[in-house]
Amino acid sequence: MSSSWIFKVIVAGAGGVGKTALVTRYCTGKFIEDHKMTIGAAFYTKEEKLDTGEQCKMQLWDFAGEERFRSLLSDYCKGASGAFICFDVTDYDTFRQLPEWLTIIRKTAGFIPIILLGMKWDLPNHEIDIETAQKYAEQAKCNQSVFTSSKMELNINESFQAMAKWLIYYASLEK
Repeated sequence: MSSSWIFKVIVAGAGGVGKTALVTRYCTGKFIEDHKMTIGAAFYTKEEKLDTGEQCKMQLWDFAGEERFRSLLSDYCKGASGAFICFDVTDYDTFRQLPEWLTIIRKTAGFIPIILLGMKWDLPNHEIDIETAQKYAEQAKCNQSVFTSSKMELNINESFQAMAKWLIYYASLEK
């Protein structure tokens, strides 16, 4: 039996980690090297057809990562069903900020599915390894941690498919 779902998903993380590149790659299939800084939030939609026959439309809210916009995040989280929290694997400081992003999202949206995304896997000089990210995801009660590359299109579609499945699973529990 197939069904159709619509979910609001937040894409958050420090400025410059690659959130807009991620969403652009997923929604259009294109990688754009130079993005302008997101002001407030950008909005995208994409429908994902799952192997179960279910269709999941995600309204993606690409939230600005700069400190000056952070106070607005809780308003954007209202009604969110899931979240990606992104960090740059070559910049430990962006990983260190994860608890702040988690706190803001969970305070407003509650216990929703959250996937941590380690961005820019294609670059050298990683400061965070997969084991550290996975351990943190478990401790923080996130659903999973995935390392991605928007440039190489590595684990992009798979991450969004995983989110769609988590969203449907959580929504089904609420029924």
